[in-house]
Amino acid sequence: MSFGAYLKQSRVLRELSLEEVATATRLQRRILAALESDDFAELQDRAHALLVARSYATAIGLDPEETALRLTEELQAREPRAAERPSFFRRLWKARSRDPLVWMVVLATAVAIAALLFFKQH
Repeated sequence: MSFGAYLKQSRVLRELSLEEVATATRLQRRILAALESDDFAELQDRAHALLVARSYATAIGLDPEETALRLTEELQAREPRAAERPSFFRRLWKARSRDPLVWMVVLATAVAIAALLFFKQH
């Protein structure tokens, strides 16, 4: 069972609506719905997701630390393995600027430095 399904099932078993949980936690309903549907992209980052999960768990009567641990395990399972991630240089190459003006400035700077070094020696 996924983390979101676990939260939703726990909430439904306690006969609580999502609106009641949103009121108790003072969080937006869409964020709680995203947590229940395992849509972690809706949450800002890992720390925010853990904070929301703890608050949600407290509101429906679950242990917040156990819930945070379950979420941490779920997020770790979703992270790409080190072997699957591209190398640093490959990621850097993909992130390079494709704007020709940037490359012209880089080339002009390199030529200017080479010329300065050449004329300094002679």
